[in-house]
Amino acid sequence: MPKEQLTIVIPAYNEENRLPPTIKEILEWADQTPVFEIELIIVDDGSEDRTCERVREFANQDSRIRLIQEKHVGAVHAILAGFQAAKYTLVGNMDADLAVHPREFEILLPFVHESGIAQGSRAISGDRGPSTYETKSFIRRFISGCMRNFFKILFKDQVEDPQIGFKLFRKELVLKIHSTMRLWHDGLKHGEIVIRAFGLGMTVTEIHVPYLHNEDSRCVPKDPIKAAIISLEAFAALITMWVQCSIDYQRGILKRKTTRGAFLLWPFCLFFKQVPKKHN
Repeated sequence: MPKEQLTIVIPAYNEENRLPPTIKEILEWADQTPVFEIELIIVDDGSEDRTCERVREFANQDSRIRLIQEKHVGAVHAILAGFQAAKYTLVGNMDADLAVHPREFEILLPFVHESGIAQGSRAISGDRGPSTYETKSFIRRFISGCMRNFFKILFKDQVEDPQIGFKLFRKELVLKIHSTMRLWHDGLKHGEIVIRAFGLGMTVTEIHVPYLHNEDSRCVPKDPIKAAIISLEAFAALITMWVQCSIDYQRGILKRKTTRGAFLLWPFCLFFKQVPKKHN
């Protein structure tokens, strides 16, 4: 059987130490897997260390590796830039710390088709391997749990782990999702992708994946005050996304209702329903 051609995109910001072992592990897997032929795109998100230099060292030795440099905006911005540059029609993203092994793309593959995307999950049960997600600090676990619950309260997609950075798409689907995205907060755009995919009528399949938590993760600062500030910003972004998706459903941009309690916005939705639909 011919191999599926897959572009893997990794966003990187100041990852000169964690990224090289991850690249080596991906290449070792790629040499052995009977399922995929890969292209690996590292998108540098404005790093201030030797990340780009380290990637170039690998790229000079292996033609499967490409480096794209972006300004420092955020991880999902970097991922989407990588998807746009991908040469293959199947695209996936993962994190620089190898929290989820690329072999899990083989498990997600059967659920990716003309109207379907697939993602890993740290929040649903499974027996496919160890997970150290629960070893997160109390602050991180509390914030993550609150955000998951708010997602479930405000949105209808019912994905348990919308913010995981391990997803697999057909390129045309993720670019279609991207064309509708308008959230200002990059940190919640993983969730926005899932919500808008559901709103566009796509099937989102969530599968348990072994997850290895890295304490050096910069998603949530270890300082409680900084963590609280970031949490408030994320909550404001979540409410913004709820408003935007409610209005976009009324305008016909989303063909399936994604939000709960949108009747609270009915005066605004009635107005925006009269605004011509944007063409991308």
